[in-house]
Amino acid sequence: MALSLQKINADIIGVWASSLCAVHCAVTPLLFAAQASAHFGQHAVGESALPWYWAVLDWAFLLLAFVAIRYTSKQVVAKWVKWGMWTAWSVIAAVILSETLHLHILSHAFMYVGAFALIGLHWYNHRQCRLCRVENAADES
Repeated sequence: MALSLQKINADIIGVWASSLCAVHCAVTPLLFAAQASAHFGQHAVGESALPWYWAVLDWAFLLLAFVAIRYTSKQVVAKWVKWGMWTAWSVIAAVILSETLHLHILSHAFMYVGAFALIGLHWYNHRQCRLCRVENAADES
């Protein structure tokens, strides 16, 4: 059986993308600390400790989350879930933008809040959609 785009559940993609984003966010400070201790005093002031492609992962996860939320929004069970997802995505986007532009207006901790909110909201919506399909199937019988 070949997978088609219609058979892929956007909520499941959202849960996975948000989970990977949270892991990425958790590992980043550890890599910064490991890199700094390994090369103590060898980096020039202001030089980034992590390679450029590590920051690209932030934008990749943000794009993947955008796509998952966009498709999930079309089949959302409760309107507050849709607004919650877009709010969480906006928080993540603001943190990434702030870090990319070296503004550091928002704490990196907000990234975890947004990621875990997306995980929970996608999971909730997935369960509710599945329950609605079961109830509708029972009603049609």
